[in-house]
Amino acid sequence: MSANIDKMSTKNGLLLYYHPYSYYSHKVLMALYEKHLQFDTVFVNLAKDTQYEPWFLKINPRGEVPVLQDTGKVISDSTRIIDYLEDNFSNGDSPRLIPINKGVEVRQKVIHFRSLIDPLPARILTMGSFHHSEFVRGARPPFIGPVRSMLSNADKNVVKVLRELAEKYPEYSEVLLNKVAIHEQKSCMIIEKGEYQKVLKQFDDVLTVIENELASHTESGKETWWLCCEEFTIADIGLAILLERLNQLGYASHFWRDNKKPHIERYYTKVQQRESFKKTIPNLAFHTQMFISTYKKQLAISIGVGLCVVILVGGAYLIFKRDN
Repeated sequence: MSANIDKMSTKNGLLLYYHPYSYYSHKVLMALYEKHLQFDTVFVNLAKDTQYEPWFLKINPRGEVPVLQDTGKVISDSTRIIDYLEDNFSNGDSPRLIPINKGVEVRQKVIHFRSLIDPLPARILTMGSFHHSEFVRGARPPFIGPVRSMLSNADKNVVKVLRELAEKYPEYSEVLLNKVAIHEQKSCMIIEKGEYQKVLKQFDDVLTVIENELASHTESGKETWWLCCEEFTIADIGLAILLERLNQLGYASHFWRDNKKPHIERYYTKVQQRESFKKTIPNLAFHTQMFISTYKKQLAISIGVGLCVVILVGGAYLIFKRDN
């Protein structure tokens, strides 16, 4: 359990339970940074199934991140959290992410694009990319090499892990077994190529609608617009995090590069320069630190085995030289 669990932030009392590689945590982080809010964090180690430990299930019985705690209130689900921030922290230095001064048309457009982006099955897309590498080109950290293998193996074992936890913590067995049922129901979408291609098409259909919207901004006065207007909105947060996840998984070439969707490519380049994006997305130094922390035991074993091999080979070579 983290030592920071009972720690509350000094200004707004905001405490975020999250994982730095969680797609949905990224959405909330970017919203918090866009609103210039002070908050504290608790790292929930998904690699060690910390989200299913009793202390966290008391906070969120669904065993999922992110979760926002605001003094005595607990809000789960990234969409609900962002709505909560919008409803309660939209004044002074905290700008609105659904503009109310741009008219009904802009508000409806923000809501429309949010309704297209938010339901996209990010987990299925992510896990499926590890099974269907033929669609992937140029994956980036953290979804490279051993991390891909680790996540793929963890996904294969998740049903067993959840069943064991349901027996260990009977008071939470209902929610854990429900997650088993959902996982089994959706596993074919991850494993079967034909089903996974339908998922990829679902993403491509949404990106095509977005490409068409961005293409309409070429008319005079809209060249500097974001997705819905000149202001950065909730819809832009969803799109920015979506494009980043697709790029990390190695899907940029599949969806928009090589002039497939040039306006999305330009948008992605632009949004990467935004300060809230830079603060949200871990950099290479962070990836390296996480990798070493996660694999330190494996690395120690590998280094030890490597040294033994070097010693044995070196010894054999010396004996060979002596006897010849």
